[in-house]
Amino acid sequence: MAKLQCVLYCEFDPHLGPQIAYQQPVNFISKEQMDKIASYIITKPQLQSRLISLKSFGYTFMGFPVVIEDKKYHRNALIFNTVFVFDEETEISEYEAVVKKLAGYLTSLEHESSYLSTEKTKQQIPHILKKILNDLNNFDECTIPIDNCNTIHLKIAQLLKVAPFVSDDEVPIFLWSRNTIESQHWDLTASRILPSINGFNHVQKIASIADVDLGLVRSALQTLLFHGVIALIPIFSYSNMYAIKPEFRELTKDLEMQKECINFVSLREYSLPKFRDIFMLYCALGPGISVNALCSRHDPESLGINEQKLIQFGLIKKFIHQLRKYPVLLTSDHNNSKWKAYSKWLNGYHDYSEICCKSAATGEKITYQEINRMTENDPYVVHIWK
Repeated sequence: MAKLQCVLYCEFDPHLGPQIAYQQPVNFISKEQMDKIASYIITKPQLQSRLISLKSFGYTFMGFPVVIEDKKYHRNALIFNTVFVFDEETEISEYEAVVKKLAGYLTSLEHESSYLSTEKTKQQIPHILKKILNDLNNFDECTIPIDNCNTIHLKIAQLLKVAPFVSDDEVPIFLWSRNTIESQHWDLTASRILPSINGFNHVQKIASIADVDLGLVRSALQTLLFHGVIALIPIFSYSNMYAIKPEFRELTKDLEMQKECINFVSLREYSLPKFRDIFMLYCALGPGISVNALCSRHDPESLGINEQKLIQFGLIKKFIHQLRKYPVLLTSDHNNSKWKAYSKWLNGYHDYSEICCKSAATGEKITYQEINRMTENDPYVVHIWK
């Protein structure tokens, strides 16, 4: 659950312009910071009455700017915004309804009793902000009595996660320990497929080994994925190429992840590899460098490193990604009879692994090496790497 860092009540002052009138905690956001983002907090008419979020200063700001037009106000309008502040990387979608609802409450209070524009009642806003901050963080809901007729009720609704998509050419790999998995009670389909999950068998192969309908296997894996029991990674091949991502630098800083990595990729339990060697192998990955070439140049076995586990760990932690090869057929008028079966996949949306997997499912099986030989030497086919 996302944690609120701060709640701001901002308004347009007819003399000073956009201001933070109140905030909890006090002085969490400075005047200089407010000045830099003021146009997104107290907005132009085009953005009023809309949910707005922005990232700045390492935080995410979410608000719903409101304007109440009336001749009794300076410049004929009261403009305000109650803004929730979160850490920048926090998922905040579950707060969207809360921010909009709070804006609605305050608008109603102003219409009914001039709550926001009367100095006496306006002094209660800091108390409201503090209670919102504390109660939403501690209880996911809050109730604030305003007067005999009005009470603010806010509650964070847990959003249902969308069932993750499972592709037939992906490989499930356990994130839980084998002992933990075996101690759980699984449904019949899950129990049938669990023994076939080894970090190398892809979804379609698991269905074949377990003799279970492919649709049922996908559904069971979706459930395991949803609950964090497994992750999905690409099919491993020594001809695959991988590249490091910006997230790789986290491995250089996180000592616990380094220890986990050393144990995971170790070829021998009694002799752990050096992290320096693991780091060197990851840095050697890149375009044009297949796993086979990596092994030829650096011999991971002599370093006590399992190259397959090395790739698996990087994919699980998402600091490396596979460079996939997508063939594109440039013409529909092709004399090669082979393309009658495969041309539907040569449109730039299917990589080699997916084509191999799909062709096996339709009885038109083709290997990675065969499709590479056919397409590489064909003037009507180009390749996209991504």
